[in-house]
Amino acid sequence: MGFLRVHAEEDVNNTIDDGIYRLDGDSRLVSVNDALVEITGYTREELLGEHVSVLFGGDSVSIEHEIERLRANASDQSELLDLAMETAEGGQIRCEMRMNALDVGDAVQGAVGTVRVIDERKQAEPEATEATFRRLFENVPGNYLIVQPGDYEIVAVSDAYLDATMTERAEILGKTLFEIFPDNPDDPAEGAENLRESLDRVAKTGKADTMPVTHYPIPNRESGGDEFEERWWNPINSPVFDTAGELDYIVHSVEDITPIVKELQADGEQELLQETDTVDTQLASDVVLRGQELLRQAKQEAYKQLRESEERFRALVTTTSDVVFSTNADWSEMRSLEGADFFADTGEQETSWVEKHVPPADQPRVQDAIDEAIRTKSSVELEHQIVREDGTVAWIVSRATPLLDENGEITQWLGAANDVTERVERERYLEDAKERLEAATEAGAVGTWEWHIPEDQMVTGASFAKKFGIDPDAATEGVSLDQFISAIHDDDRERVKRRLEDTIESGEEYEEEYRVWDSNNELRWVVARGHVEYDDDGNPVTFPGALSDITERKQFEQRLEESNKRLEQFAYAASHDLQEPLRMVTSYLQLIDRRYTDELDKDGEEFIEFAIDGADRMRNMIEGLLEYSRIETRGDPFEPIDLDTVLADVRQDLQMCIEESGAEITAESLPRVEGDPGQLRQVFQNLLSNAIEYSDDTPRVEISAVRNGPKVVVSVADEGIGIDPDDGERVFEIFQSLHAQDEYAGTGIGLAICKRIIERHGGDIWVESDPGEGATFSFTLPAASGGET
Repeated sequence: MGFLRVHAEEDVNNTIDDGIYRLDGDSRLVSVNDALVEITGYTREELLGEHVSVLFGGDSVSIEHEIERLRANASDQSELLDLAMETAEGGQIRCEMRMNALDVGDAVQGAVGTVRVIDERKQAEPEATEATFRRLFENVPGNYLIVQPGDYEIVAVSDAYLDATMTERAEILGKTLFEIFPDNPDDPAEGAENLRESLDRVAKTGKADTMPVTHYPIPNRESGGDEFEERWWNPINSPVFDTAGELDYIVHSVEDITPIVKELQADGEQELLQETDTVDTQLASDVVLRGQELLRQAKQEAYKQLRESEERFRALVTTTSDVVFSTNADWSEMRSLEGADFFADTGEQETSWVEKHVPPADQPRVQDAIDEAIRTKSSVELEHQIVREDGTVAWIVSRATPLLDENGEITQWLGAANDVTERVERERYLEDAKERLEAATEAGAVGTWEWHIPEDQMVTGASFAKKFGIDPDAATEGVSLDQFISAIHDDDRERVKRRLEDTIESGEEYEEEYRVWDSNNELRWVVARGHVEYDDDGNPVTFPGALSDITERKQFEQRLEESNKRLEQFAYAASHDLQEPLRMVTSYLQLIDRRYTDELDKDGEEFIEFAIDGADRMRNMIEGLLEYSRIETRGDPFEPIDLDTVLADVRQDLQMCIEESGAEITAESLPRVEGDPGQLRQVFQNLLSNAIEYSDDTPRVEISAVRNGPKVVVSVADEGIGIDPDDGERVFEIFQSLHAQDEYAGTGIGLAICKRIIERHGGDIWVESDPGEGATFSFTLPAASGGET
């Protein structure tokens, strides 16, 4: 039964998860799927770009030959290759593989290969699979039998053939064709001789042979084989080859055209019948002419039914990667044939399979679907729960198709099933999550939307709809985008529409803040975020997103802005009003120092010096505070600036300090950024001044920058005294100095000013340092359009 085994393994293997890879024109791997990575133990990175021999060694030559053969004969089917695949651990796995060449015109596109590990259990126990396909062959419509070349021993036969020849399967299997159907010794018709010659031609040439209409009486089994019945046949003998291309079997198919002959006889063809010498020839000719259309129709119908049966079963098997099963006609008995063992077989027949292995909640629905399929004799597909063999409950999708006998009655069902428990549980989880999200959006100030662009239907949650003053029930079903746009404040509406159009055109993420009139006719601030989804042709399909109510935040920002203005006014007034008394105190102290220096003792001089120094530091602090308060309001507009130019100006300003300290300052080429030139100059000046000041040895400073998406990260590294990591945040606070005045001068406001300037530019600033190991101050700035590092 090699013929049946080959085809059974070929079809059932389609149900197993395959490894898939694609080769370029040089047989190098350009794509592999997860299954192949898992089978071989390689990583995807280890495989991509390598020659296919990395997986198949010397066997890769067979793959290349197969690709060349398929390119030369585009209509040929791929051969099933039995190869040894090498794993990352140095082992080998037996596998079966098919190839498909990918050629477009004269351009070589490479090939796609599918790899299937040969299942050891299937190799050891093929009987169930072979028996399944034997039954499938026996039930196909049409008169077929299979014989071995040489002695023409019968190895398989269809039920239709048994009925046509009035034979039993048990009595003819294992015997030769001519033992079962000998010539009538009393009336030789040369039927056996003609049939043998046809079979010999097939064996010799390897090509199908269509015989002429043949008179071949067959033994009458009811008479014990002593009497013969007149029969006329239209035989075809076809070769079946094994994987090596050798003739394996011959399929003998016939059409019984005896009714046509009898019809001619009944029509009174007396003249034809009287000429006994020419009866066979003329009758055969007339039968061919008169019955040609009938035969053609009969053959077409038989082949159509055979193809449909084969295609249904093939499609059924290839749709599953879990289990193939069979049931009896009424589904009371179930048996797993191939694949996973989660499908429980029926044991003792006290209950049907449905009653025993389908949970009660699903039993009525499953049984109703089965009953309807039995009534209509049609395929059935179901999704339901089952009880696995280990007692756990799983969700499956099962599909089954009936096999019919010659009378059109169901003999059994063949089917396949997928375990979809994980998918069902995931869907339930997502549904629960969706319900929780909807509840959260209703309770909070968040809403969701999905705009179906081609239909112009905005589907939103209730919270979103209320925010735009739209009926929530209508929005759940979907309303036009214009209804939402019309609720936006007049000053924001055109900006929002342009932003939506730009997002659809560019595919960028969407984010916009604007004001809307809600259902209570109150003006609310919202921020909307979303993205556009496109079909395979690049057409925009959906635009999902979420909306947040930021009214309170906007109100707070407004109050904060007003507070900052008042604070700036206060700081300016305070600093201005304090400057004059400080100048007066400093002036009088200096006057006392000059006029009475001879009358003051050493302590007096020291007291005067402390007072003057304190007044100077107070003035510096007031000036720093004033500068700090004006960062937001007195800064210049942002513009594209060259940081190399900014750094050059700062080095010029600090030239005297650099020369006195002998500082070595090195810098990479710095990028262009968006910012306030004056404020960024102040940042560099503060950081360089600190790097020079807080160095015990010759100061060495290195300045660098890298691009990180839309941001530029600038770093200023020194080899100075360093900072304790615990003080990494405190150094950026206002008036926080880590050192005493007699150690290092400073008001403790320089780094606070740097931080506020960087924050105004939408960036962050931080320090990485250890005591005695130097410090690296880094900050981020927005890159200029087209800027490069």
